Amino acid sequence: MAAYTFAALFLAHVIADYVLQTSWMVMNKRRAIAMVAHIGLVFGTMCLTTASVHPWFIGLVLAHLWIDIVKTHAMPEGLGAYVADQLLHVGSIVGVSMLAPGIWPASPLSDVPNLPLYYMIAGGVLFAVRGGQYAVAMLVAQRGDASGHGVLLGWVERAALCVLVIGGFPWLALGVIAGKAMYLAVALPRRSAPARARLWIGTVVSLGWGLAVAVPLALVMPMMH
Repeated sequence: MAAYTFAALFLAHVIADYVLQTSWMVMNKRRAIAMVAHIGLVFGTMCLTTASVHPWFIGLVLAHLWIDIVKTHAMPEGLGAYVADQLLHVGSIVGVSMLAPGIWPASPLSDVPNLPLYYMIAGGVLFAVRGGQYAVAMLVAQRGDASGHGVLLGWVERAALCVLVIGGFPWLALGVIAGKAMYLAVALPRRSAPARARLWIGTVVSLGWGLAVAVPLALVMPMMH
């Protein structure tokens, strides 16, 4: 049951951080009103994905708040802080899921067949697609390109990797990597040296993020049946 609870809380986190969180909230995290608004979303999405209110939600909300405060006020901006922030968030969700696996069985949605499985897939795809987008943007912007070129392609490749690996077809995921290699073979010669460097970095981070999300979730998937 811990895996089912994790799936619900993980999807809630991804929705709160990557779907509902606005650019205003991101840019104004140092202001209490923005932080409170974001934390309200975190609590609300947990209630949404479980259709319930549980005391452990308060603990998870406080953990999320502490992690965001540390990232905002004590960590330098950059990919390292971003990755550490997300690892801590996911780690806190794992911890609560292990300590309170009964959150999902107590949910009125627990009678819906296979819903945690769908939650896990949706959360993984969103985390791969949107989370990877921000990771790539951070590094590419440092090299002078904040145009957003390649965002859609990045979404597609990370979503495909996640679905194939989580779905139990890892060998087909190699086709995604091979397809990106063919794209690079065509695109790289036409670009300047700085643009080639940005494309290489963006590709490595994009594919790496997609796999880093998909592989751990694929290991959890057998617990979902």
